Amino acid sequence: MIQTDEHENETGPPTADRPLLSICIPTYNRANWLDSAVRAVVPQVARLGGQVELLVSDNCSPDSTPDVIANTPGREHIRYYRNEANVGACLNVDLCVKRAAGEFVWVVGDDDLVREGGVERVVKVLQDHPEVDFVYVNVSTRLGSDRERFDRPVCGSDFPELMPAASADLSERPLESWNELVDPDVSRYFLGSIMSCVFRRSLWLSASDDLDLGAPFCSSLAAVYPHSLIFAGTMVGRKAYYVGHPCVIAFGSHWDWVGYQPAILAVWLHRLLDTYEEHGVERWRIERCRRSLLLVSGAAAIHLLCNRSLPGRDSFSFCYYVKRYWRYKECWHGILRLLPGWVKMPAKALISRVKAVARAGRRLR
Repeated sequence: MIQTDEHENETGPPTADRPLLSICIPTYNRANWLDSAVRAVVPQVARLGGQVELLVSDNCSPDSTPDVIANTPGREHIRYYRNEANVGACLNVDLCVKRAAGEFVWVVGDDDLVREGGVERVVKVLQDHPEVDFVYVNVSTRLGSDRERFDRPVCGSDFPELMPAASADLSERPLESWNELVDPDVSRYFLGSIMSCVFRRSLWLSASDDLDLGAPFCSSLAAVYPHSLIFAGTMVGRKAYYVGHPCVIAFGSHWDWVGYQPAILAVWLHRLLDTYEEHGVERWRIERCRRSLLLVSGAAAIHLLCNRSLPGRDSFSFCYYVKRYWRYKECWHGILRLLPGWVKMPAKALISRVKAVARAGRRLR
């Protein structure tokens, strides 16, 4: 049975019993990484008293996740839930938000680290700017192997470098409109990285029940970027805030979805941009994002064309891709980026790929 509590359906401003911010960590079968994630946040939550809570939603992990929580110093600052069954990643995120007590929610991955001072920085923004509904938090990126060098839980001070980061802009400023964040210089996944998003909980609750969050991964946009769909329907035109200091460290190379990346680049991010435009994001912003995306999605499209066994391949049509984007020079630049690699291929493999592209071209006629 999924646990609930008296806060689950509360909305409205924070009170003495209701925090300003809920930091939520959905987790599944990543006890070692979760240990670092909660240890990074608990001391910051403790210093801020009742202004912030930490909530962990365990999606019925078969590993030692319950022991990690039980043995975390400061365990009393963690609200821990364990689902009786694995409900899927998207539904577990939604459950985090519904279980949260805060006016705002910050969903952080179980493989991410919140830097020391990051929670205080976000709370200060929310206190000083009560008019905002969304805060973008910059993220610095590291290789998964970087954390594996340590034989203990890691913390932010183990990785002091702020760069590389999702955005090179380290400034901090209020924004007149959330739309300004739909920008390839801010996020190359166009706010698809949920750990960058601090949002008003009541707006999420107003939209999440309309989505099918139980669909198989990569079968629909809601099954890839449910949070971005919710933001598209609730945040357009609302006031936001940009925090350029990388308050979170994200570790790459071990993501469960990495095999789906070609489909995400060539299909789902383009559909996400379509959705943003349908909900009122200015066309010139969408076009700027589209051109940036085409520079990388062209190569992904060729990979999908030539490798039918790739995850998410069923959602992709090369004919549709070329028919829709052939007028963009970035489309062809993206596709031609593969040519140097093709030249180095064995002749048999190269001939096979050229034939696949030729077959696709004939279907376009």
